Amino acid sequence: MIAKRCIVIIALIFSELSWVTAANIKKCEELFDKYEECYYKGDYPGSISYLEQLLPYIHPDSIFWYSDTYNGLAYAYFRMGRFEKAVDYEQKALDCDYQIGDSARISSSLTLMASILAHQRLYADAEHYMRSAVDYVPAGNTLMLASRYSILSEILSTQDKNDEAIHYILQSYRLDSIDNRTDKMGVRLSQLGAAYMQNGEHQKADVILEQASEKLRALDNKPSLCINLIAQTKNYIALGRKAEAEKTAAECLQLSGQIGQRKNKLDALRHLATLRNSPQLYQQTLALSDSLYNEQISQQVADFEVRYATAEKEREIAQQQVTIERQQNALIVLVVVLTAIFIALVLVFIIRRMRRDIEHTEKMARELFVGVPAEKTTSEPEQTADISDSKGAVEGQSSVTNAISPEDTREADVMPTEKPEPEQPAVQLSPREIEIVRACCQGKLSKEIADEFGISKKTVDNHKSAIYQKLGVCNNTELILYAVKHGIVKL
Repeated sequence: MIAKRCIVIIALIFSELSWVTAANIKKCEELFDKYEECYYKGDYPGSISYLEQLLPYIHPDSIFWYSDTYNGLAYAYFRMGRFEKAVDYEQKALDCDYQIGDSARISSSLTLMASILAHQRLYADAEHYMRSAVDYVPAGNTLMLASRYSILSEILSTQDKNDEAIHYILQSYRLDSIDNRTDKMGVRLSQLGAAYMQNGEHQKADVILEQASEKLRALDNKPSLCINLIAQTKNYIALGRKAEAEKTAAECLQLSGQIGQRKNKLDALRHLATLRNSPQLYQQTLALSDSLYNEQISQQVADFEVRYATAEKEREIAQQQVTIERQQNALIVLVVVLTAIFIALVLVFIIRRMRRDIEHTEKMARELFVGVPAEKTTSEPEQTADISDSKGAVEGQSSVTNAISPEDTREADVMPTEKPEPEQPAVQLSPREIEIVRACCQGKLSKEIADEFGISKKTVDNHKSAIYQKLGVCNNTELILYAVKHGIVKL
């Protein structure tokens, strides 16, 4: 009864543990959905808060969950300009991806790490990570490879490695052309023109930037078109084509105002003010520059407040994680203790059963072997009495001779001493059961008995169970003792 209760308790504990795991998975999914919602709205502090709440609920073996969560934190901190924190989390994500062994995930994590380092102006480190990202691109994934070539070319351009940058942009453009990705081809041409311009090849840059403008206008890609127009303006100024430079700057100013690209608008205003030598445009440039600067300062203050709040939140999360670990350890200890108690109860039950069997066997042995000498000892006085009687007969021959005839004396001398008859079994066994009992007494196994009688082992086991039940014995030893005592077999 106690063993059954222990089994029920252990089952309940394990079911509780599985329920906790399922609840944790559901909580993780809810928090990750909230993170994505905040991230796409641009609420990066909110997305960070949800991901940091998610971390304590992740199972230690859920490497995919850790990778996605660390990547999400790195993206959010990167968008907020907190590059050191972003690097820390992205390194953790990268370690998880190496454990998973998925080359596409590794390449993506390496690319993000390179982008973060490039924003910190650590271009040599960014180049190292970006080249590794190119190496980990899965075979046949031309879209990913073209994207990696493009980012690598930008990092190389910032280090004035223009020839190598042009090589990778051409490779990227070739891959996009093969797969007919027209939306990417215009961007690649814009990058190539900027690289030629930076390399001093302004005539090549002029042709390529013009082709890029045509493709971007056809695709209505206004953000990329604004960037291309700025590059065209710079190239026209380098070529001394002031009118064309003024035209592209004015177009960029109008377009950036429509789509809200204030940085491109500021660049266009600066070029246009220089080209026209307009005090009014200079004043607008200063006002826009001051506005962007104030926004940057405000963002830095907001980032500081977020850092302080995040640090407080991290301490709370650390305390929660410690509490959860303690609860899990307590459950593990409880399971171990209950399991040990259950095993101890099972061992006690087995030991008691073995003792009972041994005592029963000893009892039957005493009945068999102790009872026979007792009969012999009771017959000894009779024999002694016979001897004393014979002595008396010698002393008084006349009376004995008259009482006993010679024939009676011979019969008494010839008659053997009677042996005690074995007890007859109280239970009647069938002939087959008697055969099986005798075979068991010979030390044969169930398989050997089955082969001897041409029956199955299961049938032999059934016969033995019936014999045990009829005779009231528990094992083969008791069966042998019973058979010897009741004359079923002879020693």
